[in-house]
Amino acid sequence: MPLNAELPAAVRYLVPGVMGGVVSFVFSRVMIEPLISAAVDYEGEREYAEAQITAGGHEHGHELFTRSVQENVGAAVGVIALAVAMGVLFVVAYTVIRTMLERRGAAPDPTGLALLLSAGMFVAINVVPGLKYPANPPTVGLEETIGARSSAFLTITVISVVGACAAVAAGISWSRRWGSWRAAAAAVGGYLAVVLIAFVVLPGFHEVPGPLTSPDGVLVDGFPAQVLADFRVYSLLNQALMWGTIGAAAACLSAVAVRRATSSSALAGSVRQ
Repeated sequence: MPLNAELPAAVRYLVPGVMGGVVSFVFSRVMIEPLISAAVDYEGEREYAEAQITAGGHEHGHELFTRSVQENVGAAVGVIALAVAMGVLFVVAYTVIRTMLERRGAAPDPTGLALLLSAGMFVAINVVPGLKYPANPPTVGLEETIGARSSAFLTITVISVVGACAAVAAGISWSRRWGSWRAAAAAVGGYLAVVLIAFVVLPGFHEVPGPLTSPDGVLVDGFPAQVLADFRVYSLLNQALMWGTIGAAAACLSAVAVRRATSSSALAGSVRQ
């Protein structure tokens, strides 16, 4: 039975992402937003110190939206929209994988498959690219390398996702000939080999601001290491919560669909009798 059969398409495709987005936004607002504010404050302090060194005027650019609007309305819209997109991608991937398994005579557990797929997508989309290019708060990174950093991050993400899709397809295809465990091991090994090669070939960026000094001494310390570490850890945990919620919501919807189908079958049988 396909994921969430008998349920409206809007429920099947949108509910997991919406729930994942809400959980992600709440966590981000409570745990990550204070770190972003600390990074913004550091940036302002550093810009002021640089202006003092060059004896130039220091002007802050006018923002179209206030910080309050950005961290509440703007962040909520962005986070939930991203989660909905990931939720739709998840349902499509679930349907494709389940169809492939059923065509080969397998009968995967809907709940187990949903949770396993959400974990796999978290690894392929967030963990692997993040190992090469971890998330950075404002101020970490040079303006002149934004294009190169964005291109490199997009490249490793595409390689990871395409490699993961190929590994899943190969594993399912090989399972009948080699057995499930051997096929899975070979597929994972191939994926890791591709990712490691990409890690070596793609450039690295190490642009955490160091101390700002003048003849009078240190004006501003380097970017706070604790803020950077907390931001990276919480960003990864935030994505884990989003994917976990998407997987759990999809699993619950699938269980509801199974109960509906069972009840409908039982009712149809009793009517025939």
